[in-house]
Amino acid sequence: MATLIAHSPEPATQHFVDRLATLLKEQRGVTIAVVDLARAARYVDNVDAVIVVAEATQETFNHPARNFLTAQYAELESKSLFIVALGTAAGPTETQQIAMDAFDPRDTAYFRTDSLDESALNAWVGQITLHGVA
Repeated sequence: MATLIAHSPEPATQHFVDRLATLLKEQRGVTIAVVDLARAARYVDNVDAVIVVAEATQETFNHPARNFLTAQYAELESKSLFIVALGTAAGPTETQQIAMDAFDPRDTAYFRTDSLDESALNAWVGQITLHGVA
């Protein structure tokens, strides 16, 4: 089947999502649909896995991402869910991590947008393919 990458619209997020999709396609042969959060709901039924990528701009992670996750919670229960927070801090705050964990993802990750660690991203791609990205 396929994997949906649902993302927030910030330019740094778009750059990260492009890199993530390329790695999943090239290294793992994963079929990818990359869609902004506003349109992502229509694709959830057609995929096995969903990766939500958004900048951690609010104390509770990211408002549009949380809205998508809340609205799709029942549908996501049968999917492999992964959540990625992006930012320029050393990591997510405790409150942001709790907000992401509330949706029971198989994994969460945090990547800095001001200095993307390619080796960490490669390692995470390998990890999530073992945990359900199809």
